[in-house]
Amino acid sequence: MKDASPPRPSPTDADEKRSGEDRLKRSLLRSTWLMSLFTVLSRLAGLGREMVIAHFLGTGKIADVYVIAWMLPNLFRRLVGEGAMSAAVVPVFVDHAGNKRDFAKVFSRVFALFTSFVTLLTLGFIVFASPLVEHVFARGFASDPEKLQWAVTLCRWMFPYLIFISLAAVAQAALNTHKVFGPPAFTPVLLNLSIIASALLLAPWIEVEPVWAFVVGVLAGGMLQFLFLLPYLWRLGIKIRLSFDWRHPAVKKVMLLFAPAALGAGVYQLNVMLSEMIATYLDLEGGLAALQFSTRLTEFTLGVFVIAISTAVLPTLAAQVRDGLSDEMKRTFLFALRMTLLVTLPATAGLLLIREPAIVMLFKSGLFNERSVRLTADAFFFHAMGIVFIGVGRICVPAFYSMKDTKTPVKAAVVALVVNVACCLLLLGPMQQRGIALANSLSVLAQAVALLYWANRHLELFSSGPWVGALLRISLATALMTLAGWGLDRALFPDPVAGRLDAAVRLAVLIPFCAAIFGGLLLLVKAPEAREALLVLKRRARRTGGTP
Repeated sequence: MKDASPPRPSPTDADEKRSGEDRLKRSLLRSTWLMSLFTVLSRLAGLGREMVIAHFLGTGKIADVYVIAWMLPNLFRRLVGEGAMSAAVVPVFVDHAGNKRDFAKVFSRVFALFTSFVTLLTLGFIVFASPLVEHVFARGFASDPEKLQWAVTLCRWMFPYLIFISLAAVAQAALNTHKVFGPPAFTPVLLNLSIIASALLLAPWIEVEPVWAFVVGVLAGGMLQFLFLLPYLWRLGIKIRLSFDWRHPAVKKVMLLFAPAALGAGVYQLNVMLSEMIATYLDLEGGLAALQFSTRLTEFTLGVFVIAISTAVLPTLAAQVRDGLSDEMKRTFLFALRMTLLVTLPATAGLLLIREPAIVMLFKSGLFNERSVRLTADAFFFHAMGIVFIGVGRICVPAFYSMKDTKTPVKAAVVALVVNVACCLLLLGPMQQRGIALANSLSVLAQAVALLYWANRHLELFSSGPWVGALLRISLATALMTLAGWGLDRALFPDPVAGRLDAAVRLAVLIPFCAAIFGGLLLLVKAPEAREALLVLKRRARRTGGTP
């Protein structure tokens, strides 16, 4: 007997295209949530690290010095280990990912190239640390010879961290190319745990100055991050073999991409460095340390989600550019941007609301006293204003890199640099550390506007209905959430924060309340961003529970 059921209609090209786009979104969100999980662990460990630093160093003279000594290797790490290196290597790695043997050869040559480069850079800095610190990076310390000498000594000891972390970044680029995102996202946890363990075990026993415990933790943590990634490379058939034959076309392409990318990343890092250099002139002991604690709170918000999705989206965008899929690239970019706004807009408003109890809860211990809380809270008020714009920039820059356009991020970084330096110089005197923080936020605002302007010329973003609708929905929900949260805070907690217990109670009430208001409003208007995020969460919950 024949089956009487009607035949299933064959899928159309449009159906298959939509199905492919849905699979791409799910894949991108899965990668993002996986990276977010590990990045949350890293940021939590990072907060633990900052709590330990606050306890042992507070916001005194040595804390200011430690900020500069830690800033310099980190500055070069972000330049050669994350910024220019990722921009130059990932698109080239993507082109060779289909052939394991060819990829292994390219990796060996690129690895040797960066090993040689960062080793020479590190040795050069150690030799010339004294004039570089005294006359370039910390000229504001010149009026205090003891402070200046501490800065030179700590910089020399901490700079070798750059070697290990840069090699780990090359390994991370190879893993990300093969869509392995979890282990690289976990490695910063090792650094933070190393610093925490070193401080807790060694600092109480170091009679001269507990800051040496942090130096040991930084060097050990850098080495652990690189060693941790080696087994994952081996699973992909990638061995660490140094090949100094740099005539391979892929290596030449990396070198060609590295120079303009280094210029672009260098402009951004120069922006960071100039802020720190100007901050050494603060007529306020502990002002530089307060800025650092404030920055760490800002980075925690960004690291939870924005860095994860920007890292996950780069290989996808690069593959779409390679295959000539311009429409798909536009949709992927807008999707990543909508997800970024979904997090950064409410996070900014919420952090401004809870900044004082959060700082008391996290840092008020040991040498971090009420004065330290006030200095940090004042700086964080202005730093938090830039979170949205930093997030937008973190999504825009990979889009340009995927198109092998390294010049546009350079131009946007120059705009940010000019705005930042001008505002720092204008606001340093009247606003002290608050002026530096406000200048930083104004500079990332200028950079985000410039990046979106040039991205719109490539992709016609502002003609997209989903982009405009998402911005309006999320902004309205954020405004209503902020108003409700402020009203609850005024009604229940009219007095200043009394201590950690009082801070914990305020946070336990305000954070869930604001999150529920924001999420409920988005679900009420049936925002697609909320549905997409919930869909992935439900699927991951089912998998965790064993449901196929």
